[in-house]
Amino acid sequence: MKKASEYYGMRIYSDRARYIGAVEDVVIDDKEGAVVGLAFGRREGKVASVPYSSIMAIGDIVLVRTKKPTEPGGAGVAAGV
Repeated sequence: MKKASEYYGMRIYSDRARYIGAVEDVVIDDKEGAVVGLAFGRREGKVASVPYSSIMAIGDIVLVRTKKPTEPGGAGVAAGV
């Protein structure tokens, strides 16, 4: 188990090897007491974060699953996180 402070500065990459950002904060649900995401910056005045459910692995880096919207006909299109 890692301490929240150990996540700070870790690089976040998508499963498509795209650099997302570096962890700046850990997002915690104060009612549940559970980690719900990792914040990595701001976009349009809002905190940008990766949902904890999208995290595939944490080691030297954080690896996250890329969202894949489905097009009609079953073809998936890779989209950014």
